[in-house]
This record gives sequence, structure tokens and C-alpha cells, in this order.
Amino acid sequence: MEDDDLQRPYSVCTRDDLKERITKQIDVISEIFCVSNSDATVLLMKLRWNSQLLSERLSQENKKLLTESGLKPVDVTDSNQDLSDSSCDEFYEFFDDVDDDDRDDVVKVSTPFCSHKFSTAYWSKYLEKNFFSVEKTVDTISCPHEDCGASVGRDTIEKLTVNDKNSYDEYVLRSYLEKSKRQIKQCPAQGCSYFIEFHKGTDAEEYGLNVVCLCGHNFCCRCSLETHRPVTCNNASDWLSRDLQKLSEASDKSLSFLWIEDNTETCPHCLSPLEIGLGSLDSKFVPCGYCSGSFCWECMHSEESHKTESGTYGDCLEPVEQDPLWNVEVVDTSCLDRWEACEAAMEGAQDDLQDFEDYIIKNPDSLKEQDVRIVREGLMLLIQCRQVLKWSCVYEYFHTEHETSKKEYLQFLQDIATTTLQSYLKTLQEETETAFYAADALVLCKFRHSLTTATSNVGNFFYHFIKTLQDGIVDVKVKSYDNVAGPYWLCDRCTYGNSWLEMKCKMCCETTTSKLNDLSLKWVSKRSYQH
Repeated sequence: MEDDDLQRPYSVCTRDDLKERITKQIDVISEIFCVSNSDATVLLMKLRWNSQLLSERLSQENKKLLTESGLKPVDVTDSNQDLSDSSCDEFYEFFDDVDDDDRDDVVKVSTPFCSHKFSTAYWSKYLEKNFFSVEKTVDTISCPHEDCGASVGRDTIEKLTVNDKNSYDEYVLRSYLEKSKRQIKQCPAQGCSYFIEFHKGTDAEEYGLNVVCLCGHNFCCRCSLETHRPVTCNNASDWLSRDLQKLSEASDKSLSFLWIEDNTETCPHCLSPLEIGLGSLDSKFVPCGYCSGSFCWECMHSEESHKTESGTYGDCLEPVEQDPLWNVEVVDTSCLDRWEACEAAMEGAQDDLQDFEDYIIKNPDSLKEQDVRIVREGLMLLIQCRQVLKWSCVYEYFHTEHETSKKEYLQFLQDIATTTLQSYLKTLQEETETAFYAADALVLCKFRHSLTTATSNVGNFFYHFIKTLQDGIVDVKVKSYDNVAGPYWLCDRCTYGNSWLEMKCKMCCETTTSKLNDLSLKWVSKRSYQH
């Protein structure tokens, strides 16, 4: 385990790492209590991988535990019972496509604790249907024969097909993960095979940790959604499952209706909307495409209303004042627009990281491992910060609906944060380019110091940015202007509540970035990305 892993409350492991750990646990039980690895696996699965409890029971009630676990020989009436026996026919009604059950040359397998023999084809179908393909993992796999409690372990599986062996290994792993589901979680990214293991004493459900997998995917360990600081899991779930789609549909509908209102007129006969500009150059009267009624495009009265008693057409009448047909509520799309812009920026940061990884793979000697790590951490920090900005738009949607001053202040902070990231990205690109062509150790030393310092400053800034939102933006204390005797005066620019002893606004008249960095707590040491 690396030093960084010791500082984090979690580590990332592979499927092979977990299988190796399972094998070691099985070997220890097998060696101490002189049982086969196959029996040790069955016992550990039955007692939910609690080695201490298993040790106590094997020491105190060995025979009873082995009997309960199906690891003692089962008495059978006919020790030569096999697939040709009529008593076994009932087990094959589910597997009609097993055609070689009655052949004498078919290999037939039983458990070490009973003599109920079945073909390998039958075993495969039985295991797949009842154990390997089902969601719930049972403690013990028993013999297919009715009322036979003999346990099926690895020694039986080894006599079957390679696919059965692989499926059994996955089945054992599932059993181990079910026991450890509060401490070990699989990365929810599609196609990712990594697992996140929380260190001893860390409760993944209660800690509310935001995790970065080695595949680059950021997610919340509580709800398995993508990292959504500074909003809660419920807010994130509501936004993704309901509000985002609703806001998008409302925005599209609003824009559509506004176009109709600006570009159409209403037929006086059937009240259908007609696109402006359909009038003819030869005649000011046009027929409606829906009802065929003719009307004047200039005053919107019918053609008949223009005729005089002599049958000729008179001047236009006073234009009709039409009531609006579309009572459309214009949707405020600023929050949605910011979300989409931040999401695009985050995807761009992810592309930058992928481009860097591809370049390092093709040019492994272009940077030292230490320098690659520094640049990778900077690029991953950019992704995390872009993600924070994206979800701060959701915070704005849920928490500042009736608090205009806080909403304005939040947007002010978002703008500063965006500028900070743009400056950091420029620094990251320039310093990395310098490192690529640096031949002098002094230049590389300067690169490491400069980039590490810049990364630390950005981490501090965003830590305080998140904390400010999670605390409810308490810096903005809205007071009435009428209360002149109160302890605050409100800045007209940012609405920050200042003490009467202050001659200038403390929030927007000082260098805000510097102020926030000074007040920040250390985030880089807590940042949740994985090398």
C-alpha cells in the first residue's frame, strides 16, 4: 500500500486482489484446522467469512458444524445410484435438452459426501439455474438429489467444465462481497472492474465520501451517483431523475411558444396560427390553410367585412386586438444553461486527462514518474473542480429560489471559481510544456514546486467554496436598509453585510481570490482522487 493510500480512508483494488485475499483466508483455516481448501471455503461461506467465529465453532463443536454444513458423509440406500436409476428421473424434467444422461460412457460426478451421480452437463445446468445466475448468494450449494444435504465444494466443481470453475470462483467472490458490502463497493462506472475498499473504522454509508476510482470515475459512496458536492444525495437524485428533464422540456416548450407568438398571426375564422409573411403581393387578402376562410393580412378582419354595399372593397377597418392565445410562462434557463456549460467544460477536462495518458503511453520516457504523477493530479483536480461547479448550479436551483442576494453572491463566486480554473489550466499547460523539454534538474525542480503550489491553492479555494455552500452561504446576511441602527450595511454591488466600521466592502473591494485562499482549509491532503 502506498503512502497516499494510508492518508485516504479508502483504497482501490482489483478483482484479482480480492480473490488473492480470499485464497489466503481459506488457506489459513485449512492449515490450522486440517480441513481441505474445498471444505474451508464452504465453512467460510456458511459463517459469512467470519474467521474468528469459524475458529471458535471448529474448536468447540467440530462434528456438529461439519454436519450442519453438509461436510459429513450422507447415508444413501443404493451407493451405485446414478443417472440410469429411475429414482433420479424426476430431476431431469427441467433440462429436456440433456440428451446424453443415459449413455454409459458419460462421465458422472457426485460430491465426496454422497453417491448421487449426475452428468457434467446436468451439473452445469443445475448450478447455473439455481446458483450462478441468481442474484442472491446462498450460504451452501447442496447436492441436486432431493433431500440430500451434502455440500458441493470446489473438489466437486473441479471435475466439471472450465466455465463452471470460473462461475464458482465468481460465486465465492459474490459471497465475500455480500459480507463486506458496507466496506467494499464496486465502482459504478460502466465496464469498470475496480473495487473501492474503505479502511478499517471507516463507515462508507455514514462517511459520505466522494471517491475517485482508478478508471477516473468520480462517485458518491452513499448513492453511487457521480460526485455531487455541494448538494445532498436526495437533491442530486431529484435533479437527475426529475428536475433536469422537466426544466429542459419546459425550456423547449417555452421557446417554441415564444417563436409562435413572435412569428404568427391568428386566423379570425378558426383561430389557427398562421406564419407571418404569407400575404400575396397582388392581394392583401389571404386564405387560411386550415379553414380556407379569407381575411385581410393588414387588419386581420375577414374579406366580407371589407365589402361595401356596391360590392367593392373599402378601406381596412381598425386592427383587431387579439388576446394572446398562448399563456406561456417564460422559463428561467440560466441555471440550466450554466449546468450544460459546466458539463461541457468538465467533459473537456476529462478529454485533456485522456490525451495526457495516451501521450505518456506512447512516450513513456518524456517525463519521470514523479512528474507524470504531479501533472495527472493537476488534471484530475481540474475534473473534480469542474464537477463541483456543475453541481453548484443544482445548489442554486434548490437553495436560492427565494433568496436573491444569496443567488447573486453564489453566481459571483461561480464566476471567480471559473476564472481561477482558467488561470490554473493555463499554468498547468505552460509548466507541463516546460517540463517536457527541460534538460536541467533545476528547471524540473522549479516545475514541481510551481505546479504543486498552484494545485494546492486551487484545492484550498474549492474546499472553501464547497464549505461556503454547504454552510448555507452564511456570509450573506441580508438586513433591511430601513434599519439604519443595525450592525450591518449592505454593499450595493454584492449585498454582503459589512460592519459600520468598514469603509469599503470586505467582500468585493479586496482581492477575493486571495481572501478565500487565506480562509481555506487544507483540501489537497483530503482531495479524493486516486493515483
